[in-house]
Amino acid sequence: MMTDRYVQLSYWDVSKNIYYSILFVIPMLFIYELMCWFQFYKSEFQIRNGADVFIRQLFLAFGHNAEIVYALSLLFIFLIIIFYNREVIDKSRLKISLLSFMFLESFIWGALFVVMMGLSEKLLLSIMQRNILPEQFYLSIGAGIWEELLFRVGMLGLIIYLLKHILGYNFLFSAFTAIIFSSFLFSFFHYIGDLGDIFTFRSFYLRTFSGIFLGSLYIFRGFGITAYTHIFYDMTIISIPVLM
Repeated sequence: MMTDRYVQLSYWDVSKNIYYSILFVIPMLFIYELMCWFQFYKSEFQIRNGADVFIRQLFLAFGHNAEIVYALSLLFIFLIIIFYNREVIDKSRLKISLLSFMFLESFIWGALFVVMMGLSEKLLLSIMQRNILPEQFYLSIGAGIWEELLFRVGMLGLIIYLLKHILGYNFLFSAFTAIIFSSFLFSFFHYIGDLGDIFTFRSFYLRTFSGIFLGSLYIFRGFGITAYTHIFYDMTIISIPVLM
């Protein structure tokens, strides 16, 4: 049996682990996909988060089988994660209370994020400027999941790997460089495409700051908590006009 002391000490490592992060995010991913389907089930197109669309486009070369290959790829990645984290899974004995603490911690980080951005007198939202609340709701979820996967798990993680393991730099320098570089790309990403925002230097550096905050949070607290923090932030912003 695990003692209370072990649970207290292990929470920070277990909650940061990618396996538990994925389990934590899966319910939100299901809601995102369900709401997207419900919103556009009679339409020939769907409005999705930009990072989600970008990742899906990588599979277009498979033609009509693109969706199947995409789903199987996600399943394969998840199985690989389970295999390489099997020791953590056996030792930590996941409990609902741990996920509850992760939810609460993410909410606190999200509130802090809102306060920090509120001090700039401009709260930025990384979804489309359309006055359709259900659409904004699921796009907020999509932004939290797919933008964190693309820019933090993917891009930030890749840069750290290249700098630390290939070029031989220490972790501190590698993480700092990766956070800054990925944050610039994260900010620039919001101005790409027909549905992208109009570029202004103010919104660009504020989004860069957001990327630095989320990138730093990812380094210290992992994917799951960072994704939920992003989701809570976006949901707070779309709720403000409704509550006022």
